[in-house]
Amino acid sequence: MKLVPNIPASAFSTSAFLLGLLLCDGLTPAEQNALGGWFMLIGQTMTTNSGQQQLLNNRNNTSNEYNSHIINDNNLKQSSDNIKKEINNIFNNFK
Repeated sequence: MKLVPNIPASAFSTSAFLLGLLLCDGLTPAEQNALGGWFMLIGQTMTTNSGQQQLLNNRNNTSNEYNSHIINDNNLKQSSDNIKKEINNIFNNFK
């Protein structure tokens, strides 16, 4: 399943932050709390599952393509550019 887009991690995280802010509009604090708790439980379940799988992979001396994170100037510049594009797209949609 290719649900997660192929974008830099910083742009991916920023999009989640901005989506969270957008979801707050029109919801009461109680609705925000209920929906936020529901999303956190989804995230905790996924994190627990992936953590256990990574542990098993490490014990079996298998490599996971997602375990290596190399940061260099090109990645940071690309991430910064992607974040700027996403923010501009979001703000342009409100005009």
